[in-house]
Amino acid sequence: MDTRAYPGQGLSLSQLVFALNEEVKRVAYCSSFTFDAVAQLDRDTSSALANIREWKNSFAPINRVPLEVLSLIPTHFSYESDLLHATSVCRHWHRTFTQRATLWSELNLVVKRSPFFVKTLLERAKGSALDITSACLDRTDILALLGPHAQNFRKLDFVYGYWSDIQMFSEAASGPLPLLQTLKIHVADFNPLAPEPADFPILPLFTGAVNLKEFRLYSEGLPFLNHFAFPHLTTFDLTVELESGSFPASQLLNFLEATPTLRVVHVKIEGEISLVDAPPERIVILPNVERLAVTGDGPRYEVAAHISCPSAKRTSLIHEEDLGHVMPQEVFPTSVSWNVIAPQHMASQIDEVALGITTARNFVVSCSLSFLSPGLATLELGYRMFSIYDDDDDDDDHEESDFSLGQKHVRVFSQASKTIRNHPLLANVKRFLIQDSHAPLTSNQLTRVADEVGQLFRSIGPLEELTLDVVDLRPYLALSIDLPEFDDVKRSGAYPQIKELTIIERSQETIEEECFAAIVEFAKSQHALGVPFERMIFRVKESPVEMAERLGPWVGAVDCYEMIIADDQDE
Repeated sequence: MDTRAYPGQGLSLSQLVFALNEEVKRVAYCSSFTFDAVAQLDRDTSSALANIREWKNSFAPINRVPLEVLSLIPTHFSYESDLLHATSVCRHWHRTFTQRATLWSELNLVVKRSPFFVKTLLERAKGSALDITSACLDRTDILALLGPHAQNFRKLDFVYGYWSDIQMFSEAASGPLPLLQTLKIHVADFNPLAPEPADFPILPLFTGAVNLKEFRLYSEGLPFLNHFAFPHLTTFDLTVELESGSFPASQLLNFLEATPTLRVVHVKIEGEISLVDAPPERIVILPNVERLAVTGDGPRYEVAAHISCPSAKRTSLIHEEDLGHVMPQEVFPTSVSWNVIAPQHMASQIDEVALGITTARNFVVSCSLSFLSPGLATLELGYRMFSIYDDDDDDDDHEESDFSLGQKHVRVFSQASKTIRNHPLLANVKRFLIQDSHAPLTSNQLTRVADEVGQLFRSIGPLEELTLDVVDLRPYLALSIDLPEFDDVKRSGAYPQIKELTIIERSQETIEEECFAAIVEFAKSQHALGVPFERMIFRVKESPVEMAERLGPWVGAVDCYEMIIADDQDE
């Protein structure tokens, strides 16, 4: 006899079947045969058969694993519907999953939910921390269900809404929010259905979130930062898109000043900024910030000049533009801006400068300037230009005014070169890295780039390392290349003293002989000046024959490495 008992029943399978048979016999031979007795027998039989099937199901391999392991299965589901379907597989899965409260802690209200559905999920959550995602939540019946659970909110994500919705939700959760760690809000400019005056908050929002750590606000219009106060915030991410009007800088500065615990700050503002109520002498010091990024559709140096992060390991000031055929006059700080920004975001010494510039189709121009201090703190100045036109576009409406990729590259390279030369700590630079990936340049454009390179070299003192990671060596070796277009550059240029030179050419071909000959002449000239290269490193697709032998008399050591160049590297 099988004596394995069905969990919770205390009966073996044989005992259960025997009892069922006896009950059938009793009713069948009972002299007082009634309809109620038959109905009761039907219910008992159905219940017994269900228990038998459940008992047999418990022997399935998947149901023999510990409950702690089985309950981990839904954590790998991609969609909420998968969890709901899993609870319908069998009684064992239903009981296991519905009793694990943390599986029901994520409440998605982006799609329309019935009050019964929301109530059921809240009951299954059993008081565990809640992560709620919502959109345009203005239903009082749902808010009435959520309000009593406000103390369990851990994360609130409003993927899209209006200020009236945000305020209504904040009022429903007006009590303490001790567990709330993350607040994300994407809010539209105004609610077309809201009565006049314009839709905007009138009360402080989420005042109970005293332990909030992460706040991300995406505002299509004024962000109303004066309605938020989070004393222990560590991460702040603000994106503002303004189609009209201007964003008062004092709103941002006041918010930052009231949050000294911040460690990461990202600000992106597309639209006008008003500095009327932000006097030049006002500086907000953020002593704990490790990463600061300020981005916008125009130079945001005027905002950065009011912020000081003495402990920052990385500061990024990025200028982005979506233009068809217009080049701004200034994409990096002017000498005046440098004098204001430098004390706020630079260390007292800069020993490495990295210039990276690329031109490509669609993502037209990208340029970054990075200044590194000995303590590995970095200031990055970035410029990104997007274009709605391709070079092959034949639209006559912009054909005359649209800059070619080569022209854009030269313009941005020139401005980057000027910014580096205006750097107040340039004399301390020991390492200089240039990454130059661009579309083919005309002879005139090559000459202009070579002239800028010559001016850069004249501005920099002795270097321990110079790295040229480029697609075309000619403008960087112009001082030693025998070409008529470089004659003026030769007369005005000069290389600095360099201990180690690394050349990385990302061309599909072997280094051209004219460039290789120029490298040899470069090495000879350094040797003649009494400051020979201690080492030259080549990382190219294929090294020219006898490279090390020809350079040997003039260089301490020559290392050559072959690298694989992707066929689509310029696309």
